Amino acid sequence: MYTQKSIGIWMDDGSAHLIEFRKLRVETVIIRSRIKEREKFLQPRDECSGDNHQHENFLKKISEQLRDYDEILIFGPDNAKFTFEQYLNENPLFANKKIILQCVVKMTDNHKHAWVNKYFIAATYQKQ
Repeated sequence: MYTQKSIGIWMDDGSAHLIEFRKLRVETVIIRSRIKEREKFLQPRDECSGDNHQHENFLKKISEQLRDYDEILIFGPDNAKFTFEQYLNENPLFANKKIILQCVVKMTDNHKHAWVNKYFIAATYQKQ
């Protein structure tokens, strides 16, 4: 029987949708970044250091929600998933966790839920 705790994360620069894989239902938590993309490009370079701190806090907030999971599927349309994977790989708490990256195009919430379920159901059958 497959007993690992698994979660999927839809990542983009503005938010992270944490989608827990469960047999009978899907539970989603959304964490939003406080950095406004439009404002970031209007600021002089030396004023962007506050944005880096906010981005670090955004990644930390997401990672705190993932400590109890064994498998983490990170997917989304842009480079935020790569930055987050690097952040997790630098954290010793995630050294023994399986982290999977997948590139996908924009999705509705229902598509995101189906993507997570499909991935982990397939992974369950491969392990048996």
